[in-house]
Amino acid sequence: MREPTKDTQFFDAPSQVMLQKRSLRKSGKMKKKILVFSFSFIGDAVLSTAVIQPLRAHFREAHITFLVGPRAFDLLATDPNIDATLVYDNRGEHAGWKGRLRLIRTLRQGKFELVVNLRDSITARCIGAEHWGMVHGDSNRHAVTRYLEVLQRQGVDITDASPSLALTERERTVAHCFLAHTGFTSEQLLIGIHPGGNWEYKLWDAKNYAQVANALAKKLDARILLFAGPNEWELQAHVTQLMDVPPILVQTENLRHLAALISACDVYIGNDTGPMHIASAVGPPVVALFGSTNHTRSGPYGQKHIVVQSGINLGCNPCHPGRHPGGCGAGSCAVVAGITVEQVLTAMERTLRR
Repeated sequence: MREPTKDTQFFDAPSQVMLQKRSLRKSGKMKKKILVFSFSFIGDAVLSTAVIQPLRAHFREAHITFLVGPRAFDLLATDPNIDATLVYDNRGEHAGWKGRLRLIRTLRQGKFELVVNLRDSITARCIGAEHWGMVHGDSNRHAVTRYLEVLQRQGVDITDASPSLALTERERTVAHCFLAHTGFTSEQLLIGIHPGGNWEYKLWDAKNYAQVANALAKKLDARILLFAGPNEWELQAHVTQLMDVPPILVQTENLRHLAALISACDVYIGNDTGPMHIASAVGPPVVALFGSTNHTRSGPYGQKHIVVQSGINLGCNPCHPGRHPGGCGAGSCAVVAGITVEQVLTAMERTLRR
């Protein structure tokens, strides 16, 4: 199993993390070794964490392992609610049929008794364990609903289950120290904004995000925490230039640090991205902007979140998921572009009133 990468400035040593994990488990012989076939993309992997609480309640002394992609591994590997994390690298060592056979041999060595197959993978059926697979039917439902149905079919109680990322006290403390160093105080409203995303058709314009940030800073005396991924620093700088009050800039590739900082926010605003799902899993209400993607299937999960849409219908939206997402070749989505600043500010007001 690959060891998690860590920034030692922010996080506990591996031995400390393992001690924390063991402290959460009951002593005694493990009754069930469970492997959850999760996902490669961060957002999908976060949504799949909804199965942890029901599985733990049903199998009191279970040992739960998550199989995820390389990027999601760094987020889940040190989560105290997960006993072990394995990497499925379908573009590297597990590519092709030889790589798949290599993965099967590795997983068979784990002697798992139950495989919870959330990605509907044929490989999951070759592990030599009891198999709980996806329910085929209406796919136009939220991903979390479909994941939980896998458990419900087997008599597992899924009441109140939702995606959740567990942060350590150390991670929360370091995030608060980071904020305190910028001059932020707990009396201020902290709004997280992430204007980026991994697909241009999801993105709302930078100037719109700057206008929202300016209005919130002026009307509510809010501090703005402006997030950027590794390839989004130029976009972050552009939004910053358009703002009247300098934001607190977050530039980190460490997803655990990102999650801890998001958890400190009062509200998070952003496009349909992995960080949006991280936000919904660590606490703050989310105002999510959708148009090119299907919010019914992949919106923030839970009643406290708000999805903002323009109401424009081109006949092709949402185009993702689909056979030819972005097939128009326009380079941006007019449906997303049609969302107004006023709509987002109204959603913010509704969120804060709650």
